[in-house]
Amino acid sequence: MLSDNPFAPTFGASPPVLAGRSHIIDDIVSSWDTGPTHPNYTVLLLGRRGSGKTVVLKELRARAQKRGWLTISSAAVTAGLLNRIGHAALIHLNRLTASLEDDLSADLAAAGIQIGAAYDPVADVSRRIGEILSVLANHLARKNSGLFVTVDEMHAGDTNDLRMFAVTLQDVTRIAQLPLAFVGAGLPVLEETLLTDRSVTFLQRCPRYEVDFLDSVGTQVAIAEPIRQRGGRCQPKALEYAADAALGYPIMVQLVGFHSWQVAESPHQEITMKDFVTGTQVAFRQFGQLVIAPLWRDQSPAARRFLVAMAQDKNESLLKEIARRLGVTSGYVSVYRARLVRSGLVTNVSKHVLSFALPSTRRWIEDLEEYAHIAESLNFETNAPLGFAVPGSRRDD
Repeated sequence: MLSDNPFAPTFGASPPVLAGRSHIIDDIVSSWDTGPTHPNYTVLLLGRRGSGKTVVLKELRARAQKRGWLTISSAAVTAGLLNRIGHAALIHLNRLTASLEDDLSADLAAAGIQIGAAYDPVADVSRRIGEILSVLANHLARKNSGLFVTVDEMHAGDTNDLRMFAVTLQDVTRIAQLPLAFVGAGLPVLEETLLTDRSVTFLQRCPRYEVDFLDSVGTQVAIAEPIRQRGGRCQPKALEYAADAALGYPIMVQLVGFHSWQVAESPHQEITMKDFVTGTQVAFRQFGQLVIAPLWRDQSPAARRFLVAMAQDKNESLLKEIARRLGVTSGYVSVYRARLVRSGLVTNVSKHVLSFALPSTRRWIEDLEEYAHIAESLNFETNAPLGFAVPGSRRDD
C-alpha cells in the first residue's frame, strides 16, 4: 500500500503546496500575454541548491501546457545541450508535419534539416538550432500558440553551448519577435561566471528572480496546509517550532514535514510538538546525507580544511581570518573560495566576507569524525605556514 504522506522530500519533486513562489510564477506567466516585447519573456532564476528552482520550472511548464503551448526542458549539466534542445524541437515538428506550412518546410529543407520519415534522431543538429527553433516558433505564432523552453543547472553548462543558445534566443525571440519564451535556472554563482562573459550579453540583460528561502509565513503554510488537506492539524507552538527548524529552506521544509508525519501516531488528526521534534532530528540527519555529504565528498583535503576553518565562526567568516587560520596568503584562499562558491557550499556575502550557503552545514561539519583532526591543524595563534596545499599542487588532488 502506498503511503499517503503528503510531503515530497526529493529533489525536483513538486511539493504538495508551492508556497512563496506565486509572485515569480505570476510575473512570468503574465508576460506571455504581452509576448516577446515583455522583459519577463526571457528570465533567469537564481537560487541555492534545494531552494526549489526546478520545481518552479516544472510549474511554469505546466502553466504553458495548460495554455496549449509546446514545451522543451533540458539541463545544462551534461554536454550536448544544443543538440538535445534541437531534437526536442524536431520531435514537435515531426508531430506537426501534416500541418506545417510549405514555406516553413522549405526553410527546413534549405537548412538541410529533415523531418518525417527522413528524420535522423542521432544526427548532430546543434549548428542548426536557430533554424529549427525559428521554424517551430513561426508555425506556432500562426496558430496563436507558443513555445516555452527551460534550461536547468545553467551554472554547470558549457560556456560555448550557452553562448550559442543565447544568440539563438536573441535572434528568435527579440529580433524576429517569435513566441519563444525562456526561463533558465542555476546557482547564484552564475552571476560571477557565465554572466561575466562579454559574449552572453543577451543573458546578462535577462531579468533575474531569486528563488531563496521561504519567509516564516510561507514556511508554516508549506508545512500546515498539506497536513490540513489530509484532515490533520498542527499544534500552533509545534508548527512554529517546525517552521523555525526548517529555516525556510524548501527541501528542509519537505524533510521536516515528511518525517514528522511518519513518526506521528495519528497524523490525520494532529501532529504534536513531540512529533515535530523527532521528525526534525531525522530531517537534519537526512539533509546532511542528501545535500551536504555529496558536496563534501567532492572537495579536496585542502578545501575541506578551508570549510573547517569557516566552521569556527558562529556566523559569517572574514576572508583574512580564514587565511590566518590556514597560514596562507589571501591569494591562495581566494582560489579555494571560488571553487567552494561554484560548488554551492559557500556564498559570498561581500568581497571580504563568506558564509555557508546551506543551513546546518556548520553543525554537520562539526559532527564529522575527521573534524577534530582537521581543526587541530588550524592556526589560531601565529601566522606560521601549516602546509595548506598550494592550488594546483599534487597535494590538492
